[in-house]
Amino acid sequence: MIFFIAFLILCVPVLSEAVQINADTLESLEREKTYIAYGNVIIIGETFKLSALTATYYEDKGEIYAKGKIHFEDEEIEAWAEEGKVNVEKKTGFLKKATIHIKKQDIWITAEEIERLSEIKYKAKEATFSTCEPEKDTSQPWCFTGQVVDLVVDDTLTSKMTTFRVKNIPIAFSPIFWGPAGNTKKSGFLPLKIGNSNTKGFQLSSAYYLVIDSNKDTTFFLDYFSKTGIGKGIEYRYLDFDTKGMWYGYQINDRVTNKNYQELRGIHLQKFKGLDLLIDVNYVNKKDFYREYADIRSYNSTYLFKDFSKDLQAKYDRFIQSSVEISTLAVGGRFYLLSQGWKDLKYDGMSPPVKVELGYTVYPYRLGPFNININANMAEYYKEEGLKGQRFEFYPQLTHSMGDAIKFKQTLSGNIIFYNIENTEPYHDVSHREMLRYNAKAFMRLFKKADNFYQIIEPFVETLFIAVNGKPPFFKESELIDDTALIKTGLYSKIKLRDMYFEGRLVQIYDFRAKNEWNKLYPILIEAKANIWKFSFGFDTYPNTKEKRLEKLNSWLIFSPDENTSLSISQRYTRQDTITPSYLWSPTLRGQYDSQDKESSVKTYSMSVFKKLSEKWSFNFNINYNGKGAGLRDSSFNIRYAEKCWATNINISRKPIFREGRETSEFNMLVIFELKGLGAFKIF
Repeated sequence: MIFFIAFLILCVPVLSEAVQINADTLESLEREKTYIAYGNVIIIGETFKLSALTATYYEDKGEIYAKGKIHFEDEEIEAWAEEGKVNVEKKTGFLKKATIHIKKQDIWITAEEIERLSEIKYKAKEATFSTCEPEKDTSQPWCFTGQVVDLVVDDTLTSKMTTFRVKNIPIAFSPIFWGPAGNTKKSGFLPLKIGNSNTKGFQLSSAYYLVIDSNKDTTFFLDYFSKTGIGKGIEYRYLDFDTKGMWYGYQINDRVTNKNYQELRGIHLQKFKGLDLLIDVNYVNKKDFYREYADIRSYNSTYLFKDFSKDLQAKYDRFIQSSVEISTLAVGGRFYLLSQGWKDLKYDGMSPPVKVELGYTVYPYRLGPFNININANMAEYYKEEGLKGQRFEFYPQLTHSMGDAIKFKQTLSGNIIFYNIENTEPYHDVSHREMLRYNAKAFMRLFKKADNFYQIIEPFVETLFIAVNGKPPFFKESELIDDTALIKTGLYSKIKLRDMYFEGRLVQIYDFRAKNEWNKLYPILIEAKANIWKFSFGFDTYPNTKEKRLEKLNSWLIFSPDENTSLSISQRYTRQDTITPSYLWSPTLRGQYDSQDKESSVKTYSMSVFKKLSEKWSFNFNINYNGKGAGLRDSSFNIRYAEKCWATNINISRKPIFREGRETSEFNMLVIFELKGLGAFKIF
């Protein structure tokens, strides 16, 4: 045995393989291959570093036993403890009165005992865990405490008899807590949503996320509303080489409205040998479903739905559509078999007939100076106690472009349609319909450029002539079109200077077929926008030169003095009983001149403000006001406070709703706690 003493200044290093030991006093037992160190001990290996007051290193085992102010660090963790042992070869260990930092997930665990079972597995007793770094004599912003905590890095974190604390104040308790500890998909319960509503009562929403396979998962939803009932939902997602899709279903029996609401949405894409299949389903059994329950899933992430533009928060048009299509490539085109159905969300019983269509589309091809497109299809329509029968359509299109300085483009197309339909009242001429359409446009671009300046001027003239025979019921867009004779002329210009730009458009339309109250000369469309310094503003308006009045005026102004501040104000105005066409750029619609489709008066104002007060504080609010008597509309206020390991959002919103045949207001308050590494906890 060799005994030697090294003093503070003269630290004696002992090398064993790649391990170096420095200490005030170091004792070496060569036979046992053991080193005992006292005072300011530092042990350094290839992948770790340990410091303590005393330490014993067992070279054969690769194990270190240490006491007093232990600090240990390797590639995966950093730890502080009063007493413990670590095996630097197996990457295991046991620490008492310890704090450990899991670097990859930025998780901090403080416990009476922490055992490192492997490089990625940990068990702690009487533990506190959080993604907030603990500070001496200061409570963590948030943490969980549990009797026994099990952690698998990049997998899961589970805890028994768990309490959620904010600044050491207990907020919630759960016998079992599950949370993710990495980016790998794992099954488990999602955070609860707790809330209250003046229309639905107390709300408690829970969800369980189940990983079926690496490419399949599903989420189960359960929503309790004290006034209305219990809602049940399921969401299923899958992705494979030739197949991908997702499905979502929801049901609730509402005791207040006495309605059984049901919803089904989904999409399925599959490739067979030579065939492509698309199934797209959007269905609700009650037209007011989205008005009552559209926001139930609004804070749950649904990535696959968003990939297919089927966001669960989406706003819906009057008609929602479901379809099934099978298609296959053919010589120069594709054959398809399409089935479609619609649901009217405004009026019961007004949905269009269900359609099954077989068609052939010829891909555009060039014949001399012309581009040719051809589509032919035949369809079966059915509606119980409504229109039913067959429809055949042949639609060729010829396009030609020419010119250099002055460009000229013209399109000639025709529709030939035959019908065999029943229940056609009040329509009489329903055996066939022909439509010949000619569209021509001439335009040129004038361009001037200099240092820090350029200007573009584009004048154009466009004509549209359509001759139509027959007035059958409305099946497709082509049935909506009537005889049309329009000429449009206009000018577009843009000027760009060093720190500003101006952009404007002027369009005038002359309608040869206008009659009754319609003026042949449409109101002028004037559009303009500009960016000057910190201001952006613009407007569009339709002055009626013949009647000497303004039909519409929409304007907006945005002030952004810096990247942390934004103020926007907008306004919309439409004169009462204005008779400007709803679709200025579209062909004439059937019955447009006879029905006198006058627009109601509109006068609304909106304001939005965003301000980042500091690195931690920011807020924004939106106000919408109807100046025609309806008053305040959808409005909201949101304030956000963010720290390194957590953030909170407080959102207060107001929206008008209808109850018992009258309009009233619904107020909601939403508090969202975002916990780094564990997602968001929401309280309504």
